[in-house]
Amino acid sequence: MDRTQLPATEADWIRGAINKYKRWIESELGVSLAHAVILEVENSLTALAVPRVLANVPLAGMQPDPSSQLRERIDGVQFPPGMASMVSARATRESSGCISERRAAWAVMWRDTPVALRFRGISGAVVALNVPYPDDAMTRWDEVVVCRRDEVAVVMKLLADWNVRQESAVLAMAGSRKEIRQSAWDDLVLEDSVLHLVKNDYESFFARESWFRQLSLPFRRGYLLYGPPGNGKTSVIRVMLSRPGMAAFTLNFFGREVDDGDLQKMFDRASRHAPALVVMEDIDRAFPRNQATQPRSRISLQQLLNSLDGLTTDDGIVVAATANDPTALDPAILRRPGRFDRVVAFPNPNAELRAQFFRKLNPSLSEGDLECAAAESGNFSFALLREAYILAGQYAYEAGSDIGLAELVEAISELRQSMKMSGRGSSEVGFGTTQPNPTLAEAINDGTQQVG
Repeated sequence: MDRTQLPATEADWIRGAINKYKRWIESELGVSLAHAVILEVENSLTALAVPRVLANVPLAGMQPDPSSQLRERIDGVQFPPGMASMVSARATRESSGCISERRAAWAVMWRDTPVALRFRGISGAVVALNVPYPDDAMTRWDEVVVCRRDEVAVVMKLLADWNVRQESAVLAMAGSRKEIRQSAWDDLVLEDSVLHLVKNDYESFFARESWFRQLSLPFRRGYLLYGPPGNGKTSVIRVMLSRPGMAAFTLNFFGREVDDGDLQKMFDRASRHAPALVVMEDIDRAFPRNQATQPRSRISLQQLLNSLDGLTTDDGIVVAATANDPTALDPAILRRPGRFDRVVAFPNPNAELRAQFFRKLNPSLSEGDLECAAAESGNFSFALLREAYILAGQYAYEAGSDIGLAELVEAISELRQSMKMSGRGSSEVGFGTTQPNPTLAEAINDGTQQVG
């Protein structure tokens, strides 16, 4: 085969991007590239250039945002002459907690213009560059750092001591990327059982990697989160993929051209980028028990089972699947132990959790007001509680006041009335029953899989 026909590797793309600016980089380093080192890093040092270029623009955040300690060590920032800096900007809003104080701002990400950073204690510049690389059907941006060979130890210590705090995770779907604002477990209101079955298990899983390998156990994990819509399943997955160093992949099971090959490709890519989180939403709709009355995915059940069983899955892969009603799932998905290590219910919140949710949104509410709001919002999902709070904010804005109990009760009543008019009873306000599907054992069909 003619070597010129071989596809360019990731290393070829990186060297090509650096050679494009060879003379400028060498002048900034003070040495030739033959005496330099190229480091692939997770630290997005290019973000340090954003305030220099957008000095008078209100920033809601940088993705990622460098730590303040790292910024304080910068003596200078330089760019290649005669070239405009490229920044990806997304309009957003910044809030101090009061609706009336929200202001327009920008979330930004540096793109492909090299940045020469000069740090105190380092003789030559440290050149950071984002390099686009085609990875299957998507483009991945890798950051590289070029520094002098005789200063590489100092630069690596700098990167280790003052790491960049990642503000967003990237969820990759075939042909596209979606940046997900990072979230933490403390941001959520969850039952203690959910925290134990998901949070504690997920975090300890990575800490037990050596234990898994010593016992020759597959280093994989699977979670099935089920319950009525709007009760935190997606929010929990957002926290899971916010774990530092996690790659994340998903697939639209109902895409017109999506088939077994796409599912295989997704797991292959996840394996290459492990540790990785594979997200599969609404699998009860894609693989229903009653296939005759439900729309079907072109992905076969057997391909899904092979992926969940680990036949096509390497170590370091975590699968997080969601379902509104797991009893509607094809029983084969739940029948075999090990396909999902944790099956966790997300029911509508009880009164204590509803009060806790309103308290997190508005700490100024009294305990009596919180109890009253919680009592009025019985059978509401978390999504409806948030919707009620937003509606209460509109009422408060129109009245020129803060959000209080009166506005909350009015909003809750309005939402409940609108649900009744749409044909749902008050017990169905949360888009489902308040009980977490008591017949799940029937769906498992006498298997040994334990719920939770």
